[in-house]
Amino acid sequence: MSAGVADGTLRARLGDLVRARRAGAARGAEGAGAPGADGRDAAAPAALAAPAGAGTAGARARRAARAGAEAAGVEAFLPGGVWSDGAGEVFVHERLRSDVEKRRAHWGRLAPPADPELAALAAAGLERALFLDLETGGLASSPVFLAGTMHWNGEDFVLRQYFARHYGEEAALVRALADLARGFETLVTFNGKSYDAPFLRTRAVLHGVRLELPPGHVDLLHAARRRWKGRFEDCRLQTLERHVCRRRRSGDVPSDEVPGLYHDFVRSGDPYRLIPVFHHNLLDVITMGEILRALCEPERPARG
Repeated sequence: MSAGVADGTLRARLGDLVRARRAGAARGAEGAGAPGADGRDAAAPAALAAPAGAGTAGARARRAARAGAEAAGVEAFLPGGVWSDGAGEVFVHERLRSDVEKRRAHWGRLAPPADPELAALAAAGLERALFLDLETGGLASSPVFLAGTMHWNGEDFVLRQYFARHYGEEAALVRALADLARGFETLVTFNGKSYDAPFLRTRAVLHGVRLELPPGHVDLLHAARRRWKGRFEDCRLQTLERHVCRRRRSGDVPSDEVPGLYHDFVRSGDPYRLIPVFHHNLLDVITMGEILRALCEPERPARG
């Protein structure tokens, strides 16, 4: 993957969605105006962009735009739908990896790895592997509110994010993951043996959900340490993303800020600051796929 391709493309598309939603809410608040060349209300974006205090009409438009977006939530920004089992529901945002970056010839292929832990996964094929990365409320007793997954469908990688729009949807999120996980033989995580899998099992017990994760579990952190320990400053995901995947993120959300952004969203309903968390999570699972591919290839000289 070329440096910054997935990062820049995804951020640009999320930004377009945010701007479109804001403009749409402002148009609804201001009323119909003269249509622009593309058929949209030409007056509304100007009203939304007016400086604070520039008249009561502009202020009302900005308040209405914000209220409209808050009422809509993340569904207005991210394509998806609702997973429901009758006992509850959770929002699901889904896209193909080829929607985020240019399709590569190597997608779906793994070289025969020298690492024995990876050999079984490579032999079975990526179709049987489920990549997983969780975003949680921070503490051990906090909820998991976003679960990013990726799997190979034979033609493209399917990126799927399960999002609890409030604390009450966590149980449905865990049930949805349990339903998805049953179809795979290997779970692929980064530090997931110590964090993601135990955390998810704890939350499943809390909600009385029968959770059966795939019988195989490849923790890429362990494999990365075997391959690259001592070569880079550490083996954190974003360190490997920079040195191995040759991609450097821009404008990313620091991991320690993610819990607070979710709790703020639950309190206020304002989705704007939470959208970058989806971007952060999606890049994590994409990077995991690239790290797995690199681990299966013959070792090459280090690049700074």
